[in-house]
Formats: sequence, structure tokens, C-alpha cells
Amino acid sequence: CGSDLETMQRVRLLLLMMAAAAAATSWRDTAEASFADGDDGVDRVGGDLAGMPLTLEEEAAKASDCAALCEAREGCAAWAFGKAFCGTELRPKCWLKGNVPGQSLDRCRVSGVRDAALLPFAFAPLPLAAAMPTGWLQEQLRVQARGLSGHLSLFWADIEQSTWVGGHHDGAALLHERAPYWLNGAVPLAFQLTPGCAERATMLSQVSRYIDFILAHQQADGWLGADNISSGNKYWGSFNVLQALTQYAEAAPEDARVVPALLRFLRCVHARLFATPLGNTWSGARWMDLVLTAHWLLDNRADDPAVAAEMQFLWDLGELLHAQGFDWRAWFEGPSFPEGPTVGTSLFTHGVNNAQALKSSAVYFRQSRDPLDRASSLQRVERLMRYHGQPTGMFGCDEHLAGRMPSRGSELCTVVEAMFSYTCMSAVHGETAFADLAERIAYNALPGTLDATMWSHQYLQQANEVDARAHLDHVWTHDGPDATLFGLAPNFGCCTANFNQGWPKLAARLWLRTGDGGLLAHIYGPSAVRAGDVSVNASTDYPFDNVVRFAASSAAGFPLHLRIPAWATNDTSVTLNGAPLRHLTLRPGTVAVVALPPGRANVTLTLGAALRTERGMNGAVSVHYGPLLFALHLAETWTKLRQYAFQSADWEITTNTSWAVALDVDSLRLERGGGGGG
Repeated sequence: CGSDLETMQRVRLLLLMMAAAAAATSWRDTAEASFADGDDGVDRVGGDLAGMPLTLEEEAAKASDCAALCEAREGCAAWAFGKAFCGTELRPKCWLKGNVPGQSLDRCRVSGVRDAALLPFAFAPLPLAAAMPTGWLQEQLRVQARGLSGHLSLFWADIEQSTWVGGHHDGAALLHERAPYWLNGAVPLAFQLTPGCAERATMLSQVSRYIDFILAHQQADGWLGADNISSGNKYWGSFNVLQALTQYAEAAPEDARVVPALLRFLRCVHARLFATPLGNTWSGARWMDLVLTAHWLLDNRADDPAVAAEMQFLWDLGELLHAQGFDWRAWFEGPSFPEGPTVGTSLFTHGVNNAQALKSSAVYFRQSRDPLDRASSLQRVERLMRYHGQPTGMFGCDEHLAGRMPSRGSELCTVVEAMFSYTCMSAVHGETAFADLAERIAYNALPGTLDATMWSHQYLQQANEVDARAHLDHVWTHDGPDATLFGLAPNFGCCTANFNQGWPKLAARLWLRTGDGGLLAHIYGPSAVRAGDVSVNASTDYPFDNVVRFAASSAAGFPLHLRIPAWATNDTSVTLNGAPLRHLTLRPGTVAVVALPPGRANVTLTLGAALRTERGMNGAVSVHYGPLLFALHLAETWTKLRQYAFQSADWEITTNTSWAVALDVDSLRLERGGGGGG
């Protein structure tokens, strides 16, 4: 016999269990039901509601019973379950929480969060290779594969002999980051090349070597790669390996090795974070890129029993990374953000970190559901571009934020990371302005810093650039004298490895899924997409021509969503099977929806455009048409400085063309002609 207090508690518990039983049937039919198993080995101390803990009568009670009690209890935000006969506990217990306390490790506990489900994307990414680039964009990928991307693993030591494949290069001093950078671009490049072409076979062979070695050498505790960095920097090198693996899993779903390896590694990382937090490190600055992998598993593999059992853990990992990582929202909104060239540098002022951090609030918004995260995504872009914006759509960052001066430069790593961030932000929030920026950078900044064969690149590109050679007396501040050379690895080798993601990951986001069962033409370019019984071919020379022709086919019809860029003029038009859709709203900065009938349908989008000018630093003017930025053509003299393997070399570029000219903005007119570099 117990005391009256114990009796009252049992009655109260019985009532809670009855309510929980009534709620459980409907609750466990939803996606949240998989979270009911909780995160085994994790406790959440504090925040208890009155009357805790509840002692569960059945010794066989499970964590899901505690989760059901939380679901039935008004005001319960989280729960913790104490295992019977573990530690000092003899009977299973349940603590219901009024808030979501932080995590701690405890083998005798299982815990969970009541509303632990990700918000859906506004526009969801498609699996890699569901959309394939065609036309000039397919040729661009082939050029890339014939250039450095398809040869770095054959001669550049930091990739060919990387620690990730058993070598001794790309070591701890380089954070083990270079092979992962390359692989993050090589995987989507390989799978988006046309089946049967020689470049595809070559790239798939190279990618397989790295994937196979990495998976075959996973350590007993789940760690991937070398394990010889003691600080929080130990995690960063893996972030891009994980992105490469998730992309590979999408394109090769038959390979059953990837998901178990990801889960084991993420479990290992989670456990290590309590002993070695992210801290003031590259990992701490770039935490959102690891959250992407946890969210990918929740989004794409929840039907895998191994993932279903770990859903609360994956949520918890995202929460812990956010808690330990840099507070980018405070940075972009706060007084420390530089409103001009950086004076005192830190990891917060680093250009690539800012490019990756652009997406941090968007990534975590799906987990936090905090409207301030959504607002921050818009605010940070506005502030970054106001004080550091460049005509290409980039921001000034000669290693660190550099203001609006068009000669300070932007790092190539920053270019490709900004492109990826903006496509992520667009997918989460559904804001077309982010896609506009991704497109503007891709069609101006990216090709401007790569040579036509993609055998050489710059480290820094300048919006105003009259030569590309080594300068001992240079206007950029934080990088070396050779930063604007075209070569194998000018200034520093990170961009040699990281530029590879630019075109392929953009191509992978040309199309997105919509919540109404349709497809969104997200980034315009020639492509073919298939999703279920729906297929669309987009034929276009965009961005060199503003007409996109869609040939669609479906059994039941579907909604085709078309992004209308902010620069589009009021003569933008859409036709369906040759008939103008005059009722369609084509407001710039929105998405227009065309309801396609069953069978075949042809849609033509004509984006109206006009010459426009934008003002920059000290009243400088840039000239734009559609997504393109105009430049003065300078006759180029290329001088080889060094030769490496294959066709890799370092080059300086000079010109004899007079470039000190003025622009009469009142007499601008658009002329269309063939070639000549006009």
C-alpha cells in the first residue's frame, strides 16, 4: 500500500494514459509518429511540469508511451523517459517538460520533442539526375569534365593522394577539405552528363574510387576519414563528403551502403560534440552544411526502418549543431557587421563563411519554425548587398568582407557557395529573389572567373579588372599578389577543389517540386526533367535569349510553375499550345502557374527585358539586360608562366585595349549581332 499522494499520482497517471491512448491512434498515423521512439541515450534535464516524474506501472513500458503522454498533455513540449533497471531506476519513469531543455548524454534516458517534424519546402529539390541539363549547359558540363574537374584526381596531390583515399596529402593542416570539396562537385557532374558519353564514364569511374574507399574504411565508431584533428575543426572536412554521399545516394539508390554509413557517422559526431564542441572553428562557422545531411535523411529516407528509428536523433543533431554553431542571425542583424571594408578580421568576416551562412536561417527555419529565421533570410541579403554588393550579384570579399569597391574582388569559393546558398533559400522560402541572385551569379560571376576550357581559374575576380597578373602592389587587401592569375591553384588551393560544384549543383536545381503536384522552372536553362509520369523538355538559349519553350507530357495534367524574375518587363507573355494566356498574372518577382491538360502540351515563356543601369560605389554604373551584366571587350594577351600536368598551366592576361573610357548612360541602346566580343 502506498501513501495518499502515491494513490493520487496513480489515478492521475491512469487518466493521462487513457487520454494518451485516445490520441495515440491518430497521432501515430502521422509522420510525427516515427519520432515517438525518441533519442536513446539523450536526456533533457529541467523544465519539468508539476508532478514529475510519472512512474509507469508496466515494467515493459516504452519510450513511446512517454511520448504519447506528452502528446496528450496540454503544455507539454518535450519528454524524457527513464529506463527500468538502469542506473538507480527500478521502474520506468516519464518526465514531461514545459519547454525544450538542452541535451545531455545519459544511457539510462530516452528523450524527444513533441513537435519534432520539419516544415515542408516551399519548393522541394528533386533527386539528382531527375532533371538533366541539355543544350549549351550540357556542353558546359562536358567542358568541365574535360578540364580540371576530370583530371585533378589524376595529378593534383591534394586530391590524387588525399588522406580520404589512403594518401598523405590534404592533411590536418588543410583540414582534410580539398578532396571533399572536389567530390561534392564531381558527383553531380558525373551523374548529370549524358549517359553514354565518354566524359560521364570517366567521371563515374573517378567518383566510384573515392566513394568506395571512404565507405570501406569507416572506423569502428562510425568516423569517416582521417581522425587526427583534436579541436572542433575535426568535423568540417566531412561536411562536403556527406553532401557528396547524399547526392550519390539519390542518383544510385540501389547502393545500400550509404544510409547506414551516414547514420553511424552522424551518431559518432553527435557523441563527440559533447566532449569537443564546434567552438570558434570552421566547423562552428559552417554548421548548417552538416544540418543539411541530417535533414536530407529525414526528408528522403524516412521510410527506411533504420532512419525511422533515428528520426528524433537526427532532429537532436540539428538542434545541437545550431546551439553550438555561430549565431549568424545575430551577426547579420547586429552592430558588429561591417558596413564597409573589414578592419579587424575573424571567422565571422570571412567571405566564404558568409556565403555559406546566407542559408543558415533558411536551413534551420524548417526545424525552428521561427518566423524570425525567415525574416533574417531576407534581411541578411539586403544588408550584405547594400554594403558589399557587386554588379555580378556577388559581394566584395578579398578573403574578408571588402565593401562595394569593384576592384577589391570576390573569391571563387564564395561564388559557388553563394550560388548553392541562394538555391537552398529559394527552395525553403519560395522567394524568387533568391533564385534571381543564384542565376545572376551563375551567368556572370562564375564564367567570369574560369577560362573557356575550365583548365584554369582565378582565386579573386574583380568587377573592374584590366589585367590578370601578379601584383606586388595590389588593391585587394587580404590575399597574395597572384590572386587574380588564371591557373591551377593561384593564391591558395581551396578554390581549385571547390569550384567544381558551381555548374553541376546549379544544374541540379533547375527544377523543383511544388506542393500541388507540379514542377517549378526554378533556374532557366536548357534541360529535361522527369518526375513520375510527368516530363518536360525546356529548349532555350537562355540567358543569351529570353524565350523558353517547354514541351510537356503527363497522363493527368499538372501545374507548371514559372518564375518571373524581378527584372522582367510588362511585355512578358506566356502561350499554351500557341494561344496567349492573357488572364495569367505575370508580375515580376512572383511565380505564374499554368494548368496543363492531360497528354502533350507546349508552353512558350517570353520574358520581356530592357536595358537597365545600377549605381554602385561613388556613382559607378553597371549595365544589365535580363540576367546578364555587360562588360567592355578587351583584347587579351595570354602569357604562360608555368606548365603542370596535362593542359594545366598558370597564365597572366594583359591587354593593349584602352579601358579608361566614360559611359554615356543616356545614349545606351541594345544591338544584337553575331560574335566579335562586342
